[in-house]
Amino acid sequence: LLAGPSLIEPLFNEYKPVPPGEVRTALEQIADDVGIPHDRIFMYDGSRQSDRFTANVSGIGPAARIAISDVALKEASLAEVRAVTGHEAGHYKLGHVWRYVVIFPLLAMAFFYLLNRLFAPTARALGSDARLDEPRGLPVFAVVGSVLGLLVTPLTNTLTRVGETESDQYSLKTVNEPDALATALVKTAEYRYPRPSALQEALFYTHPSVEKRALMAMEWKAAHPKAP
Repeated sequence: LLAGPSLIEPLFNEYKPVPPGEVRTALEQIADDVGIPHDRIFMYDGSRQSDRFTANVSGIGPAARIAISDVALKEASLAEVRAVTGHEAGHYKLGHVWRYVVIFPLLAMAFFYLLNRLFAPTARALGSDARLDEPRGLPVFAVVGSVLGLLVTPLTNTLTRVGETESDQYSLKTVNEPDALATALVKTAEYRYPRPSALQEALFYTHPSVEKRALMAMEWKAAHPKAP
């Protein structure tokens, strides 16, 4: 959390201050909402890895910063920049990182506890006398781990989907760009199927479906019309 912005992320991308202009002004307003200094607002060459326009708020305390991809600066509208960055700021403001820091290690502990408890009976059921600490126990480990992983994945996905929904709501409340949030989400349909079944979403999606998120944005727009 502390080392990422200053030590790890610069290994993969070059970070520069966002130049003066309407985009920087918009980002400064979002930074004020979450308590990040204006000198911690950067752009990076995300086009080196992807043509997706993204932003993120990473780090904690004095290491926290807002970073926006050069793709977003070139291709996204100002409203989309505000909406997407507002979403990312929501993760920071609402403390989602700390939530996951607490919950995911607990889930990992439960996973390995159950793995230890279930290994021996599973090995016997498979006709093996291998122990967990033996290399020949790897096939049994794979069986038990796969089953437990299948069971825990819907839970972890649900946790992250809740966080994504909360961040969408934060963006809508603080930035109030429902149309831009919806259009930015629709663009992600190029690499994320927008209308999965409930089972597909539970098993494989760390984000709510594009359809659900765009619909929520439109419902927010209807309930909170902007003053003429």
